[in-house]
Parts: sequence; C-alpha cells; structure tokens
Amino acid sequence: MKRIFILSTHSLFSQGVESLLRRETGLEVVGREADVDNAIGRIKELQPDVVILDSGDPASDPTIAVMRILREGVGAKVIGLNLQDNTICIYRGEQRVVKEVKDLIEAIELSPLSPEPVSSEDLARPG
Repeated sequence: MKRIFILSTHSLFSQGVESLLRRETGLEVVGREADVDNAIGRIKELQPDVVILDSGDPASDPTIAVMRILREGVGAKVIGLNLQDNTICIYRGEQRVVKEVKDLIEAIELSPLSPEPVSSEDLARPG
C-alpha cells in the first residue's frame, strides 16, 4: 500500500485529489496540510511514500517546499501536480502530461529512484 501526503494551500485542490486517490486500490491518503512548516513535521511523523503538492499556483513557487521536503531526508517521492498546464513533476525525476487520473496513479506507482528490476535470468548469468 502506497501512503500519500498532500500539501496544498488550496483546500479544494487537496480535497479533490484525496477524493480521487481514495477510489484507487492500494493507495492510502495519510494526511493533508496547507502550511509547509506543519507539513514537514507531519511528513516526518507519518513517513508517507509520496508527497503530492500543488505546483500550479502562480502566486507561490513550489521549489522552496520541495527543497525543504527533500532536504529533511524523509525518503518520500515528491510529485508536483500542476492543474494549470496538466503536468506532473516528479522531483529528481521527470515531467509528464496529465490526461487522466490514471496518469497521476502511474506517477505515484513508479519510483525513478528505485533500482531497475532484476530478472531471475539476470541473476543466473555469470558476472
């Protein structure tokens, strides 16, 4: 089960994302927060696998929040969801276009920081 934390100053955004994710099997929204300082503490406490933040607000730059989360070393993947241009930014990873909820689910499930899977054939092959 992937544990998800949502960070957004827009309650309608965070409620909407939480509602969409709760419909998916294998995903659990463990918390939501609007304030970065409070979010950092809760993220440390809850240890989610993924932190989703609203990165599309022209009035605020998500870079500061992302840097603080990553600097704290909580081990969570950070995904910026921009509803203005329908992109997902996986920080330290990649950028994708969001067309459907499944695109967000796929970004949560993928882990660009994980090693590539190794097959049993690879293990059987001599060095």
